[in-house]
Amino acid sequence: MIEREENVRQSNDNEKFDTCLTASDWRYSAAIVGLCKYFKYYKYELKYELSDDYLKFNAADITEDRYLKFAESYFEDQFQHRELEKYMNLESWSEDQTKRINELLRGNSVMKKVFGKIRFDGNNSEEIRELIQINRSELIRETFRNKSNLYKNFANPGQFFKERGICCRLWGYYVDGGRKTKALSYNFDVNTFVSQDDPLFDFIPFAFWGDREVFFVNDNFSLEQLVRTNETLEKQVQMQVTEEQKSKSARKVLFKTIQETADFLNYSVEVITKQRDAEFFETMYVRKESIKVLRKLNVYEPFCFSVKINDNYYLGIQKKVTECILNLVRTDELIEFFLKRDMRRDIQSNSEYLVSLLIRINNLICGGGEMNQAMRGAYACAKAVVGAIPENKYKAYRQKLTSAVVFKDYDRCCQILLQLSNYSGVTFDFVYDLFEDFEKNKDVIYTFINALTSKKEEIKQEG
Repeated sequence: MIEREENVRQSNDNEKFDTCLTASDWRYSAAIVGLCKYFKYYKYELKYELSDDYLKFNAADITEDRYLKFAESYFEDQFQHRELEKYMNLESWSEDQTKRINELLRGNSVMKKVFGKIRFDGNNSEEIRELIQINRSELIRETFRNKSNLYKNFANPGQFFKERGICCRLWGYYVDGGRKTKALSYNFDVNTFVSQDDPLFDFIPFAFWGDREVFFVNDNFSLEQLVRTNETLEKQVQMQVTEEQKSKSARKVLFKTIQETADFLNYSVEVITKQRDAEFFETMYVRKESIKVLRKLNVYEPFCFSVKINDNYYLGIQKKVTECILNLVRTDELIEFFLKRDMRRDIQSNSEYLVSLLIRINNLICGGGEMNQAMRGAYACAKAVVGAIPENKYKAYRQKLTSAVVFKDYDRCCQILLQLSNYSGVTFDFVYDLFEDFEKNKDVIYTFINALTSKKEEIKQEG
């Protein structure tokens, strides 16, 4: 199964291992993590050596039978024949259990193929057990490679456990070499086409952790640290499943762990992500500066929700916020979204607390921290206005200010502020900062608009 490439080198004759694997890019890093889990599973049968720089093992120790057995154990809850097997070990079955058993017998194409037209009646459990044993390898192989959250999520199922191909088996790297190689080659010369495939990439599914969105942290400062980091995060996800009724937010686990654990990832690191419905991998770079922002922010839970935009689209607030922090980009778009949303009459929404956190993120990204003097002044003035004029009036002014800011009509925004100051009798000292440089001091007006509410309420989380 092992091809000799620059990352997979044959060891010296006097060594006890014939293969040495190093991590040149994230694919080999992930393969190493998966391989380590494989060898730990066979710890009493197989030997390997993991150091800071390499993984050594014997190529002959990787066989299809061993691989399938390992996959069945690692992803046990994903195999319908394993659930069926547990039912067959019972002595009696309820009506609901019998119904479920018959559903499993036709649960997917390979189950239908193996069990044919068999229907469980309470007297043929032994027959079903025998069929499982006889066809176990096929049941594992076909389920594993074709299920959307298993091998098929990461690579072309047609390349499963095959020798090195002309192009990489992973999604986003794979192309149909028979039809598209010329188009991908320089000057349409097929001889210039370069790709890198490796049968060891079949171990990559075991390196990722999560549910619909899966993650792999390429913390390859050392290979031992690489394995330890991903094992830690995977355990955190599993703990969350237990504590929160099967709520699997791998992104939440990753960023809360970074935020709450001082000795975890104190340096920039590459994170590989994969959405189940996407045929490509994405890369996040968690910068050291972003880690500092997360830890100074202190809170993370308020961002862990989605907002329904229409029947077919939900806006993932958590993902948007983390992208802003990772890329050190201001959260203005989200702030304006929630300010506008609070003005809608068809939606009951009060996002004052959330918007205040988004403004704080802006401050942290720009090198600040808590509210500066102008922002504190804007907040105090807004609360004074709320106490000085009727509710319908300050809400109307809030809407006008929001519209002006969203459309970047800064002159209009300043005019409205002067009108409101005159009407309410409250002096707005903070406006001088806006007159001087509106764009630079935009958080000041955000703070003022956000504070034009009668009370603070916790944001209603949707989705």
